Amino acid sequence: MGRSSDVPRELRLAAFRGSDAVAAGLLTWSRLRCGGWRRLFTDVYVSADLRLDHRLWCEAAIVHTRRAPGVAVSGLSAALLMGADLLPVGGCPVTLTVPPSIRVSSPHLVVVRSRLAAADIVTVSRLPVTSPARTAFDVARSLPRIDAVSAVDALLHRRIVTMTQARAYAAALRRGSRRAGTIFDLADEGAGSPMETRLRLCLVDAGLPCPETQVRVLSADGSLIGRVDLAYRKQRIGIEYEGDHHRAPTAFRHDIARVNAMHEAGWIIVRVTADDIRYPANLLRQLRALLSTRPSIMAA
Repeated sequence: MGRSSDVPRELRLAAFRGSDAVAAGLLTWSRLRCGGWRRLFTDVYVSADLRLDHRLWCEAAIVHTRRAPGVAVSGLSAALLMGADLLPVGGCPVTLTVPPSIRVSSPHLVVVRSRLAAADIVTVSRLPVTSPARTAFDVARSLPRIDAVSAVDALLHRRIVTMTQARAYAAALRRGSRRAGTIFDLADEGAGSPMETRLRLCLVDAGLPCPETQVRVLSADGSLIGRVDLAYRKQRIGIEYEGDHHRAPTAFRHDIARVNAMHEAGWIIVRVTADDIRYPANLLRQLRALLSTRPSIMAA
């Protein structure tokens, strides 16, 4: 069987080229076809025991290119390998940046043809990956506006890159730098999730002031009650996105106690769901009314 214990450990734990394994006498073609292995790309296999996640697809994609110089995992695939998972539900193809001279294609790949400088490639989990600054630049210039801001927010929030680094990288290039700069202007490292980013942009696009992110709310004696996702600090208006994790009994009880304490401190907390972001008319009307009736209440 292909999963036999006599198969070398490096084949059972990583992607490999079938022809190389056969040439080295580690496997035979008949054993590769026996069902203990998955073929991800032409001549690229992984053990059927491995969990087939995006990281493994990235590894297989690099093996598929024979680790050619100048090739790197990029875009949202690079962001995931660095700790910012922004992939759509159900997954997506691996994004690879390759030199123009390299010919590679697959339904499982999004290929970006571009020459990367040596400084643009770093090693993450033994794989060549575009550097944090290059990754921020790539997602900022190539993704749809909201997705691009969400991706840059996540990279900033997780301290993968700083805004100074991202802006400096974009300023050194010409092609795409203007579009990237526009996205960087909208980014905020305080955004804790893509839905918080979407909520913030929803308000800004409707003409409301840009709210602050991750604002501390204090009690009358100066002790910390908690943080709110978004806030208009002077008006003491907090805006909280309610994701599914808030539905757990313990989280629900904690949220009630926290919001009640914020109310006691003079804050109004507006709780927002995904439907409010999709159909924001009522939310926007409520916030405009609150901002007009609470023009300047200095927060504690």
